[in-house]
Amino acid sequence: MDDRALRCMEGSSKPAESRTVETPIGTFVIDLLTEDLGGVYPGMRRYTVEIHYAGQSVYHYVINSYEQPPHTLFSTDEVANIVFGRLIYDIKARPEHYTKALPPVRRALPGAAYDVVILQGSPRQFGNSATLAGWCADEASRQRRSVHIFPVHEMDIRPCSGCYACYNQGVCPVEDDMPAIIKAIEEASLLIIATPVYTNTVPAALKAVIDRGQALHARRTLLSTPIAAKGLLIAVAGRPGPEPFECVRSVTGAFMRNIGIHPAEEITVDRMDTRQDVRAIEGLEDRVRAAVASLLKVSGETKAHIG
Repeated sequence: MDDRALRCMEGSSKPAESRTVETPIGTFVIDLLTEDLGGVYPGMRRYTVEIHYAGQSVYHYVINSYEQPPHTLFSTDEVANIVFGRLIYDIKARPEHYTKALPPVRRALPGAAYDVVILQGSPRQFGNSATLAGWCADEASRQRRSVHIFPVHEMDIRPCSGCYACYNQGVCPVEDDMPAIIKAIEEASLLIIATPVYTNTVPAALKAVIDRGQALHARRTLLSTPIAAKGLLIAVAGRPGPEPFECVRSVTGAFMRNIGIHPAEEITVDRMDTRQDVRAIEGLEDRVRAAVASLLKVSGETKAHIG
């Protein structure tokens, strides 16, 4: 996301309507806020209905225009206004229901932070991609960096449903193992994707992670969460030549750029149907280790400059 889009996110909220509701137990204020998120997606708007009581936020409802599928009965702004009007009557009818302060939105994610994050995309535990990921992890440890390999095929990662709810508060509503990956990538200096080529693209489990990375895009734009990592793609294919890697390169590159990482380097290994074992390819391990060491050096210099 460019600076123009980020500026669009700051200070763009404005009250569309505000009502004061007097009840036997005190005064409530209910606001309907609208925000222009056109810098994120064309025409995107976010609507927030919030109730305040005794100086505290006691209720909120958030919806954005991309959540509504085509041909729905009501548009998003109509839904927001219906909720706003319904809540006015509900406050009058049962004010005691709206007296407890809301807990703060939990934008902090569970999980640990690492210098190097490796997404191991192959379901083969001891396959070539796992070997390549192991070389990367070992070199990161040699460089005295913390590192973690996520074997995505062994994790509970559900497909993205395209609900766009992550653009409401920067949190994906799906409850699975993905928050740990998001947390790790946000804190990393280097993101490595090690993957085989399956039918000209990445395996299904890795594609699920890539699609769910949309929540990272939402967090980066809505919460101004910076991602400072460099990116490295390491891919293996059975067939010869560059063609098998075209889709993999496109998919992983789009993923990295979407979350603010510009892929710095790639290593592709073809002809594995005949070569069989990456360990038998002369110079490959040294090449992989050199790439990891070089990118970690660059990331360290970048962080020192920023600091």
